Amino acid sequence: MFIPDKVPTNLRAKVAQLIAPVDTFAKLHQVQDKESKKLIPFDPLPMQEKIFEAVEQGHNRIAVIKARQVAATTGCKLVLHHMAYKTPHEAMFALLSMREDSASALLDDNKRWLDDLPTLLQRPIKTKARNRIIYGDTGACIKSFTSRSTTGLRSFQPQACVVSEAAFAPDLEEVIAQADAAVGEGLLLLESTANVPGDHFSQIVQGAPENGWKVISLWWWEHPAYQDDDSMIPADFTLTDGEKQLQQLYGLTRNQLHWRRRKSKTIGEHKFRREYPACLDDCFLGREGGYYGEEILTDVQVVDFNLHGTRTGREIEAPHRQDRYVMGVDIGGGVGGDYSALCVVSVATMQPVYTERNNTVTPAQWAHRCIQVATRYNNAMILAESNNHGHAFLLELNNCSYRNQWMSGKNKPWVTTLQSKLDALDTLREALPVIKIMDRVTWMELRALTIPQGKIAPEAPKGQHDDCAIAMALAYRCLRDIPSTYRTSAVSSTRTRIDDLISASRARRIRSHSLPF
Repeated sequence: MFIPDKVPTNLRAKVAQLIAPVDTFAKLHQVQDKESKKLIPFDPLPMQEKIFEAVEQGHNRIAVIKARQVAATTGCKLVLHHMAYKTPHEAMFALLSMREDSASALLDDNKRWLDDLPTLLQRPIKTKARNRIIYGDTGACIKSFTSRSTTGLRSFQPQACVVSEAAFAPDLEEVIAQADAAVGEGLLLLESTANVPGDHFSQIVQGAPENGWKVISLWWWEHPAYQDDDSMIPADFTLTDGEKQLQQLYGLTRNQLHWRRRKSKTIGEHKFRREYPACLDDCFLGREGGYYGEEILTDVQVVDFNLHGTRTGREIEAPHRQDRYVMGVDIGGGVGGDYSALCVVSVATMQPVYTERNNTVTPAQWAHRCIQVATRYNNAMILAESNNHGHAFLLELNNCSYRNQWMSGKNKPWVTTLQSKLDALDTLREALPVIKIMDRVTWMELRALTIPQGKIAPEAPKGQHDDCAIAMALAYRCLRDIPSTYRTSAVSSTRTRIDDLISASRARRIRSHSLPF
């Protein structure tokens, strides 16, 4: 660890204790007060304490998902500032933001912090330019980059990298690939509010910790500033039923609930939940104007795929011997792009019971997999498109003599057109009030579907997928044509089975602790 030469020998041990931990080093600096805009001594906020703790624990892949104005960006910049100060090597530390002007603006605090340190700890600065800071004694530097750059960090080898507002990068997957290769075993720190359901940032957050990322969150009700003084609360302030549920769920005070009501009236309930999330699901609310509104998806019990033993699919319920099933299938090319997906739905309960997707198998191989799943689910009726890759898929189904396939009134297979796609998606919309349980991947895709300007049919956000959503829509379109003879004595136990599914998924969630929140 580097200690300035001007520090007397008898003080070097104490200085080392002062600057070694990031939290004590950070307290030597000043930050801007949010309300008064004046500089005040740094006192770590809860979000910053979580970031410092994760770094001190040695995590080298950290993703911070945050509410607005919780000072996460300042915490991340202080981590870089601390690492650059204490390294004895000519090392580089990178700070990435979406635009060039915001990237250079992020360095303003780091430049000012150079003068905040006690005179004994201040060091010579070789360069203090718009996009870089270079120490004159060690050569260590902090540089800012834009995530829009096509070359990014390819020519650099930083010891640590912070990506600010990562979810809004034009191609976050490429940014992370470059940064991961550049830092190696060094620190890669992402911080962002959520953007789009199903985007690469949401995949990182929801895949942790199995994907190697340490995820840190701070919900709005954990932030001490988000509450009103008693003087602001009128005497006749009473809680709504929804506010009472939130109070019970998160242990909220009247001061917090009054602040929440006031803020949500200002920016709208939807925007409040997105900008000031109370839980992970709030972070990835569907965008306003979503094809499937929040009101019809909010009551669905979401099941995380990693709660189940299978790696290839997401089984919500095993086959019921007295039930019948239908399967919707979306077919991709199997070359690492769009996914092939399937969704199995119970005729008796009208609930999805199994989903699976894969983007590495050919249409013929996917046909074999669908036959395996359909056979297990009592020879489920399969509805798959016949155009594009569907031709090879249906040909293989017929070659394997799997005959339980959906056919139109004219004995023709399903052809995906604009009209038929809307028919399937609208059929799913009608079924959604009945659906009580769903896997998270499909749920996220449904929330993300919107109709782009100038178009008629909904689409996934650019760079994202809707394969599971389409497979589910096809399954319910198939279910619509199921004859009454398919319904069996299992119908009488529908209510119990649905309740059992939801209770079991909640119990597995509690036991698994799969998410780090």
